[in-house]
Amino acid sequence: MEHMYLPGTIRDRITDLMKEHKISQTDLAVRIGTTDSTISRFLTGKTDKLSDENIIRIARAFNVSTDFLLGVSNIPDRKNFEIAELGLSVQAARNLYTGKVSPDVVNRLLESPRFAEVTYMLEQYFDDTLAEGFAGQNQLYATLSAMLRNKVKTDAAVQAAQTVNRMRVPAYQADLTFIQNQFMAAIREVKKEIVSDFTAIQAMNKEVAEKIFTELTKGQDVQHPTATPEQIADAITRSVAGIEGVHQQALDKLGSALVEFMNSTLQQVTEQEKDDAGKG
Repeated sequence: MEHMYLPGTIRDRITDLMKEHKISQTDLAVRIGTTDSTISRFLTGKTDKLSDENIIRIARAFNVSTDFLLGVSNIPDRKNFEIAELGLSVQAARNLYTGKVSPDVVNRLLESPRFAEVTYMLEQYFDDTLAEGFAGQNQLYATLSAMLRNKVKTDAAVQAAQTVNRMRVPAYQADLTFIQNQFMAAIREVKKEIVSDFTAIQAMNKEVAEKIFTELTKGQDVQHPTATPEQIADAITRSVAGIEGVHQQALDKLGSALVEFMNSTLQQVTEQEKDDAGKG
């Protein structure tokens, strides 16, 4: 989970990061290629000037985003990386950006410690690290088996030779078995997390629904409640008003759309009832 900080100014951010990383003003000045007095004057408020280049270098020194330093974001982690920094090919990045692969699935797998192990197993599989070892082992078994057959002419030796020969393992079999087992274990762990998320969403939706119901039936006969489309739309928009990133303009549009939809639906129901009554 991402670590969040309390809101703060650029001075607060730099001071906190220096304390967290146990870096003095002098050390920081050396790292970013400026003078100790430049850092000191800025942090003590004697000057409000700190060049853009110094801000960028400080962010790099602490491996945080410039938005975090400037107080725009309370999450220090960098959000933007060069493709080369991530070790991705242009095609791999394009597949993510265009949605040819699921970003959500990729994120969940990359966050899985077990999947991290799988990637190193795959690396060894691709460069034959383990396969070479098993190939050498198989060659040893083959040599021992041949020596037992050719130099010791007894039934026991023949049987021993056969036993040694059966100990040979296909060079890639062990790799593939390990990879398959670990990959499936990683998938199962990710699936458990998704189920947990789904359960949490269900609980949240239930809580929101109960809140809306309480708002709509306040002061009414619960057995025979009445609510206008406007009241329902207002209750729904108020229930999501506190969600981060939801703006009032969007809520107003949602409310208007809900009222229009419900009025249209009610009108169709009323007309249908009239038609049914006329036919009766």
